[in-house]
Amino acid sequence: MVWVESEIRGLLDTMGVLTQAVVPVHLREPSPRYLVGTGKAEEIFELAQSAEVELIVIDHELSPSQQRNWEQFCGIPVIDRHEVILEIFAQRAQTREAVLQVALARLEYSLPRLTRKWTELSQQRGGSARTRGAGETQLELDRRKILNRIDRIKQELKEVQKHRAVTRKGRKENLMTTAAIVGYTNAGKSTLLKTLTDANVLVENKLFATLDPVTRRLSLAPGQDLLLTDTVGFVSRLPHQLVDAFRSTLEESLEADFLIHVVDVSDHNFKHRMSVVEEVLQDLKRSSVPILTVLNKIDLLPPQERALLEFRFPEAVFTSLTQNLGLETLKSALLRYMEKTRVVLELALPLERVDLVRLLHHQALILSENYQETMVEIRALCPPALKGKLQHYLVYREEV
Repeated sequence: MVWVESEIRGLLDTMGVLTQAVVPVHLREPSPRYLVGTGKAEEIFELAQSAEVELIVIDHELSPSQQRNWEQFCGIPVIDRHEVILEIFAQRAQTREAVLQVALARLEYSLPRLTRKWTELSQQRGGSARTRGAGETQLELDRRKILNRIDRIKQELKEVQKHRAVTRKGRKENLMTTAAIVGYTNAGKSTLLKTLTDANVLVENKLFATLDPVTRRLSLAPGQDLLLTDTVGFVSRLPHQLVDAFRSTLEESLEADFLIHVVDVSDHNFKHRMSVVEEVLQDLKRSSVPILTVLNKIDLLPPQERALLEFRFPEAVFTSLTQNLGLETLKSALLRYMEKTRVVLELALPLERVDLVRLLHHQALILSENYQETMVEIRALCPPALKGKLQHYLVYREEV
């Protein structure tokens, strides 16, 4: 049971911690000692004592000294928002890369906080009378161990990421159109992937239910196959350690031809969450990529609110993925966005190049096909990557 500020309730539920009460704090200017003023800290401590809570969570980033001051003052563990998110990521990581990324982030977070554990810095070991050196403190030894572990994890991550780069390269060589599913955590991204492709992915009504990118193939029509990738959920005030560590996860969105932004419109704060996602996409330099907005969980809205949203977001697709509402509209929109990324190629292929004809039937939408004595003339709507492969046979090309 804990005392927390309001926004973090969902994170603590995902972490498996029971929230007993919320103490709102209107912070005009951060205090260097406790972040909040001394009077407010005393009020929180007295409330925590009377409720016999086991943990205090501050919905903000605490400096190592502030965290230490809180724990010395209260006599119970005090953690901040960043530590909560790190713990959730540690619980949810499944793949080797995600496990390594979380381990790296936690070590980098804990490094400046070692003094929480080691306060007896006078305990020396390894000193020598000849050199008069005091030897290394336990803190120094632990710091060195953590730094060595960080170096090892970074090396392991490089190897894992090389393997993933090879996998991504293989997908590129497939010459298929790709789309990345992005959105605030718990908006319904994994549900979208599972509903459209029958993917075996975890779908749970919790924040950060899945951390690992999953890619599945979706066949929308003959010659209209799409690779869908579910990416890690976004969240406001993500610890900077995780922003760096999970950038490789978000790289899936950097490679996509277009993005699918899933929004939970049943959340009263959904506009702010949309802006968080948009800001991260700008940081990733992906805001100029075509984005299909999917407003999800419409079954939880009264008709008046839905009508207002349809007026404000005329280009969006409205769905309830758990109720299978709006799926056909969504598939039609995906086809339109695929066409936006494709080009029309006019080709003259030798009859013996049946492999290229098969490739076009598999990867492109055939607009016309005429067999001559020595060649086959094909006009097709193709992924841009096909142009390079078929450059030698190109007759005419126009942008769609």
